[in-house]
Amino acid sequence: MKRSLALGLSLTLLAAPVMATEKETLKERQDRLSNQLEQSKKAQVETDAELEVTEAQRDAVSTEIRAVNERLEGLSEQIAVQQVEADAARSELEATRQQLAAQGQYLEGQKALLSERLRVLQIHEDRSYLQVVFESRSFGDFVTRLMTAQTIAEQDRDLIHSYMHEVERLETLETTQRTQLSFVKQKERELVVTKQALDQAATEKHALLSELNEQVELLELERMTRDEEQALMNEQRRIIASQLDAIATAERERAEAEARAKQEAEAKAAAEARARAEAAARAEATERAEANQETLTPQAPPAAEPEAVTAPVSMFLRPVSGYVSSRFGPRENPLTGAPESHRGIDIVNATGTPIVSAAPGIVIKAAEATGYGNVVFVSHVVSEQVWTTVYGHLDSITVTAGQSIGAGQTVGTLGNTGWSTGPHLHFELHRGEWAPGQPNAVDPGPYIGY
Repeated sequence: MKRSLALGLSLTLLAAPVMATEKETLKERQDRLSNQLEQSKKAQVETDAELEVTEAQRDAVSTEIRAVNERLEGLSEQIAVQQVEADAARSELEATRQQLAAQGQYLEGQKALLSERLRVLQIHEDRSYLQVVFESRSFGDFVTRLMTAQTIAEQDRDLIHSYMHEVERLETLETTQRTQLSFVKQKERELVVTKQALDQAATEKHALLSELNEQVELLELERMTRDEEQALMNEQRRIIASQLDAIATAERERAEAEARAKQEAEAKAAAEARARAEAAARAEATERAEANQETLTPQAPPAAEPEAVTAPVSMFLRPVSGYVSSRFGPRENPLTGAPESHRGIDIVNATGTPIVSAAPGIVIKAAEATGYGNVVFVSHVVSEQVWTTVYGHLDSITVTAGQSIGAGQTVGTLGNTGWSTGPHLHFELHRGEWAPGQPNAVDPGPYIGY
């Protein structure tokens, strides 16, 4: 019985330093998380200030865009008016051309008659006048014939003059209309050129606005990511606090158990002492009856030294089968082609393949996160060392935040969510807590056998 009590006390005393070491490790981790949270909050303030400035710039460009749009609207109205004027001028010109065509046909007919008339006059001019003189039957008839000939000549001259005047008038009108149309077209071209210039300015302004919007979106994305980081670190700190509370509770329960064990041991020792006293009294009586016989009281063998308790070796399971498409370390980002430091490994397999936890632990986060897509963060304490594993791009999640899980327990299924170029598991292993910038990430390969 003494040996059993001594062994129990020895194991308790050996477990106490292990628990104390674990508690100190968790406290250090909690302090680091608090510092990182403060730094993240400071970065958040800087991002908010930068975002405010960028939004102000975007508002200024938006005001310029509105001014350009107003100018474009005014110019469009001017172009519409000029277009109506140009269409009216074209209609008037077309009517004039139709009149010219009709008049031209009429003049062509008159020209033919005049040409024939002039030809006849040229050939028969002298004979005609002689006929007027010699064929006259009287002086009165002679005068009448002479006046008729003169009238015909004057009518021919008037017809020619009228024809030439009409041609000149129509040509002048056509020239005027053409000049007016040329002027309208020139103005229209000028307005089109101006509109093109304003369109170009508007395009440039819109491009600038788009760029500013992109900057705002990136800043908002950065802010969202930092919000997620802060939420993650807050959850880690909460889990560490709960682990510290659990350790304190375990220490208190162990102390109470030790006190009860001590009381029980003292009561048991007193009972054994009384039993030994009674046995000694009986033995003394027997000795008196049998003076020559010596009664020997058996003694318990000395308690063996307890063996030292050795902490288990840190062992991590493979979270999924498959081949590694991208290892830990430098690489080109498959989405952007830019060089980067890959802080985990990518394991390719079919969508829906089960993903298991690499070690026992507590789920910190089980939700969607920027970049990671559907992701699970798990905190582990293995051999008094804090570890964090990350399982990214999951198709589905089967655990919840705050849940205690065992090694090999399914946390989700392999997928292609987030910033991913194909179905795979992005697996990270951190010696300590997960932190912004992933300073604690280590190559998981040697730990999981890849």
